[in-house]
Amino acid sequence: MTLPFRVRQPEEGYRFSIDSVLLADFAAPHCGRSVLDLGTGSGVILLLLAMRCDILKKGVGVEIQRTLWEFACRNIGENGFEGRLSAVLCDLRDDVPGLSPRSVDLVVSNPPYRKIGEGRRNPDPGKEIARHEVACTMEDVFSAAGKYLSPRGRFAIVCPSHRLHEIFTLGASTGILPETVRFIHPHPDEPANRVLVAGSRRKAPEPAILPPLVVYEAKGRYHPEVEGIFSNFFRE
Repeated sequence: MTLPFRVRQPEEGYRFSIDSVLLADFAAPHCGRSVLDLGTGSGVILLLLAMRCDILKKGVGVEIQRTLWEFACRNIGENGFEGRLSAVLCDLRDDVPGLSPRSVDLVVSNPPYRKIGEGRRNPDPGKEIARHEVACTMEDVFSAAGKYLSPRGRFAIVCPSHRLHEIFTLGASTGILPETVRFIHPHPDEPANRVLVAGSRRKAPEPAILPPLVVYEAKGRYHPEVEGIFSNFFRE
């Protein structure tokens, strides 16, 4: 039986994908009393973490698009998380209201995947900002994470697998060193197209490469592990 959980989002424009659910599951073991979601969209990652993690007392989502921010605020209220979660309308490159530097236990982000010039530009402004580095770059995301991550906190991110080297380089420059890496494969016989990475300020000997995560067992059918991830979030 599923929880009375609803995520409202625009009928047209950017809508969250399974990547947000997989990131929330990956980040949940690192959840602490405070969470910052950089580019929260409709707030789905914060909502999922709040459902899973009773320890979470203060979750803040940063969103630059007013329409998505309004959906995030509505989702937080309608799902009963006011007081624990909030969304702020601001640029993640600016100061986040109400947060002090190095104060957050877990920072998460599902950032724009494509650099300007990669792939076709999207005519929809909302999708363009969410999918291409129009309003922020990966470097901006790491800079914001580095600003607010506590000394013993974790930063978890999902991105295209071909950008893993960039993630490692930015981690080294901001002092957020990768600790765990998990590749996401669309199907068992296909190469990875996404990667989950969690890092911290603590220096690990080398990142742990976790077993691969396969999304689809067959056409139109999720892999049992992914089915389990959904059931862990949507159950009583």
